[in-house]
Amino acid sequence: MNNKINGKNKSNGGNKGKKSFYFLGIMILIYIILFIINGERLSNSLLYVWGITKEILPILVLVYAFMLIFMFIDENKLKSSIEKAPRLLKYILMSLLGTISHGPIYAWYPFLKELNKKNISLGGIGTFLYARGIKLTLLPMLITYFDFKFVLILTVVTLFFSIVEGFLLDSV
Repeated sequence: MNNKINGKNKSNGGNKGKKSFYFLGIMILIYIILFIINGERLSNSLLYVWGITKEILPILVLVYAFMLIFMFIDENKLKSSIEKAPRLLKYILMSLLGTISHGPIYAWYPFLKELNKKNISLGGIGTFLYARGIKLTLLPMLITYFDFKFVLILTVVTLFFSIVEGFLLDSV
């Protein structure tokens, strides 16, 4: 019988699920053994992990919210909006897009190359890259370690100079 559907091998999918359950079972078994050996120490470590989880949970929720927002952004409408915008508005849009972008920078290079082919200037691309210095997902942690006022000033200055960079790149 042929196990291939649409050029993909179907037989490997079932093993992956079984391996996940085996791994889960082994981890539960390890925790049971650790509880038997030293239950108080295990309880203390689990309480510590729970405390850290409660601290980073708001940040994780924010990250998943941004990921959800990106799922609903239509890339073609975004490109056409940027193409038709006046010069200053292009810089503002590119800086905001750079701010909300996440993931590795090299993943954005094809998108930026395509925008450059469609008459988005190097200044706009530079604005995008400069504004990537603002990491929205890290702002809550930055506010925790520093002061809200400091983070606000840093963010505004970074946005301002990302736009200045766009003007400078286009004037050269």
